[in-house]
Amino acid sequence: MKKTIFTSTLIILLYLSAIADENWNIFYWNNQINPSINVQSEIAVAPDGTLYLAELDYTDIYETGLTYVHVRSYDISQWTADNFSQSGWETVGQLMHLNMPNNEVHIDFAITPDNQLYIGMQDSIFWFNASANLWESYYVPDYIGGMMVDESGRLLILQSVDISSDHRFLITEFEAGSLTTVATIEYDFPAGVILYPRIMNEANRIFQVDGTFYVSIARASTHQNYYFKGDANEGFTALKEHFNHLNLSSMVVSTQGEIIISHRGASSPYTLALKSYDFDLDDWVAFDMDGLNAGAAHANHLAYDRQGRLTFTYSGEFNTGFVFRYGDNGWEHIGPGDAIGIAHMPKLAFDLSNSLFLMHGIGAGATPLVVRRFVDETTSVADFKHNFSLQLYPNPAKSHFTMDLSNSPMELNAAIMSLFDNKGQFIRQWHYLQPKTTIDVADLPKGLYSVVVQDGQYKHTQNIIVQ
Repeated sequence: MKKTIFTSTLIILLYLSAIADENWNIFYWNNQINPSINVQSEIAVAPDGTLYLAELDYTDIYETGLTYVHVRSYDISQWTADNFSQSGWETVGQLMHLNMPNNEVHIDFAITPDNQLYIGMQDSIFWFNASANLWESYYVPDYIGGMMVDESGRLLILQSVDISSDHRFLITEFEAGSLTTVATIEYDFPAGVILYPRIMNEANRIFQVDGTFYVSIARASTHQNYYFKGDANEGFTALKEHFNHLNLSSMVVSTQGEIIISHRGASSPYTLALKSYDFDLDDWVAFDMDGLNAGAAHANHLAYDRQGRLTFTYSGEFNTGFVFRYGDNGWEHIGPGDAIGIAHMPKLAFDLSNSLFLMHGIGAGATPLVVRRFVDETTSVADFKHNFSLQLYPNPAKSHFTMDLSNSPMELNAAIMSLFDNKGQFIRQWHYLQPKTTIDVADLPKGLYSVVVQDGQYKHTQNIIVQ
């Protein structure tokens, strides 16, 4: 009885602390999924502005002893200040049984520029068939994670395979169930090193900057991470390996090719560390931690926002932190509140307006699964009433596409549309826009482009693929 009262009181306190922080909007709250394992749910914002949550559910409601992936969607423009719990969220497709070999539970979640949804887990990739409201499953041998959408809009994954007597890592394109090798990473491991080729891990990641790949791969049981830089033509260089704490580590790559990692120590007291790679020294060096609460740390996530600002979240013990932005004066804490203790497995995501979304928690008792949005101090809550998803169709486009501004709050006679390539280079502009404007792209090379529309007060951004 005392335990029940204590748990209920703690939940109430967490609820009151959540709604008291005016800088963070609550989008989702669930303490009923009780996974009881080292779960890592995922959050993402699609190019059309829809917010998605891939939630790991272990409630025994469906079948005892099994974990399920439950994907939910939310129309960000419908948010109101009284939103709480799960109101407004829609179920996307059917529940999917989580296929994982151990307690390093991880799934991949990726959304392409034309709003195609993909979920990855051991040996399988699921594609959401929107017309049938169904997740379709494809068998993918030797899949170890790293799912990402590259600069040209391709969906890429990592595979760990044995070729003859050697071991190789493959960067592979996945399309409609077919697999095409994009690049092969060859590396001679030291004698005695054993790899476990079918382990999904949060630290297995692919980044691409100006055509160059940056890859992180974790080795199970020893907490050892391997890092590679290169491309299909020139091959890959192995950077100095690093002993991270497996899925309790994160990596980002800046637009200038700077690699930064965050991780916790491999043994108690699990101290937090940030490092960058010095290519001249060929070694990892300490990264600025000024402003961080550098105490005990657990899961952590680094990310760049759409303005190139480095953002960091980590879960510590008691009042040790939570979301920080990096600037000229080091790290600045932006919330939620003063701090959140035991805020299990935090993740960051940004929409096209650069609003920051935070997901954290397990979903049980005192650690509910929560999704929040940060209200920047320069933006009033009223501005969110004008959230708008720029509609471009068809996407991908071949010779032309239509830009739909019918529901935009901007003044069209003052609006300007700009087109940029995937390197951020300006292509051309259009003036005197109509509610629906047809754009000719027949003369453009194939690839990924960004459409930016602004009128001095509002700004809309969306990606378009030209085929």
